[in-house]
Amino acid sequence: MRQRLFTLLVAFTLPVMLASNLGGCDTSFLVNNNGDANDIDNGGGDANDIDNGGNGGDGNLNIVKTGILVRHDAGLLCGDDLIAFGTNGTPTNDSSNVGVSYVFPSTNPTVGTPVPDAELYDNSDFAVGGRTIFLAGSNTGSLLFQVSVFNADSATITKTFPANEIRLSGIPVTQDEPGNIRADGDYCVVICDQNAVDDGKIVKVIDVSSGTPTLIAFDNVIGYANGVKQVAVDAESKKVVAVVSADVDTFYIWHLDDPTAAPTVIPTQNGVNDTQIKIRGGYIIAFDDQNDPMAFLVDLSSDTIIELTEAEAIYAAAIGGDKFAFFAYHDSDDAHGGSQRAAVGTVPGPSFNKHALNDYIDGSTGNNGLVGFAGTMCITPDGSKLFLADWYLQYSYGDTSFVVPDDPDGTDPWACPAWDIDCSCDTVGFKTATDRTLSQDTTLGYIVLP
Repeated sequence: MRQRLFTLLVAFTLPVMLASNLGGCDTSFLVNNNGDANDIDNGGGDANDIDNGGNGGDGNLNIVKTGILVRHDAGLLCGDDLIAFGTNGTPTNDSSNVGVSYVFPSTNPTVGTPVPDAELYDNSDFAVGGRTIFLAGSNTGSLLFQVSVFNADSATITKTFPANEIRLSGIPVTQDEPGNIRADGDYCVVICDQNAVDDGKIVKVIDVSSGTPTLIAFDNVIGYANGVKQVAVDAESKKVVAVVSADVDTFYIWHLDDPTAAPTVIPTQNGVNDTQIKIRGGYIIAFDDQNDPMAFLVDLSSDTIIELTEAEAIYAAAIGGDKFAFFAYHDSDDAHGGSQRAAVGTVPGPSFNKHALNDYIDGSTGNNGLVGFAGTMCITPDGSKLFLADWYLQYSYGDTSFVVPDDPDGTDPWACPAWDIDCSCDTVGFKTATDRTLSQDTTLGYIVLP
């Protein structure tokens, strides 16, 4: 969400010919150096150099701005050729907190399709994995704190879990707050109110891999009474993570193929703050809970915490493939006009890079933002592509060089307005507007990745 004005960056040091094979994601849309004065050298002097094209070098990257209305402070998430987004109420429920619609970007949509009974669902607390939207009942409807499963291919709600099986412990206000339901691929992890569900179990996963939603429940562990702070799931490794607040914040990690086995337990030294953790493959990225939070990694192959060097961080982190990113907060150079500077590294760290300073989007002043500074970000699951938003759309690969493409409609003089960006392997979704000043009159923008 835009109030989390920060962005993650991903540096990609693998050659394009290798990165394009990771996770089935292609990198052919990326721009090569055409030798003009705006080129950014990635340090190798090779064909992987990025051309920022004078804010126009978008190559094969087809950016689409639609007229489909998206509520500016609601959620937006991507799946496989699928974008779900929060709307501004419905005819039967004009609450500003309800309504979820979706599109299939490859069909060149001009309207969004509401999920069935959209007025029953919170417009920020939903999750998307693959071709499934997991919906949380809003606090104004009959499904309060329950979860429904919507299959985008059949356009049907395939199951609404009764409250004695899933009753969420709460509904956070914005989508990037910890405590929300989280999905990846065929799995969605939830935090239940242990006093409301029959089995008393708190961490559960909805599994749609068979086509019929089923439930996997994990045994409670010592420390649960003091609260599960947040959860995450990774479909690739089939690992589920919970951050539990006890004497010291602790990571509990289960494997979906063996849910009754005791979890791996990894205590932290400085706690885990309220920035949403991210997991991909064999690593977690998180921020600790000091006065000046530091980004750190968790190596799930050795069950160890990796401290990063001078990694003061704020608001958001990301991980994909072998790349990690976060917004840096080391000193005043890392902030500009409510945006933060992206830092990007390769696991296991501990080092990372930041984008150069004084690289102005409008070419001469900081009035319209800086390249490499943003408010939200996403990394494709294979780590080959990084997208930034708030104020303008940016993208990158291989270290911290960024392209700032022109507005495809030509209505903003500097670049394509973009907020609240998310991406999957084949889809990028974001909120956009006629120009950057209209940040509360947002519509849907998207990119179909080659």
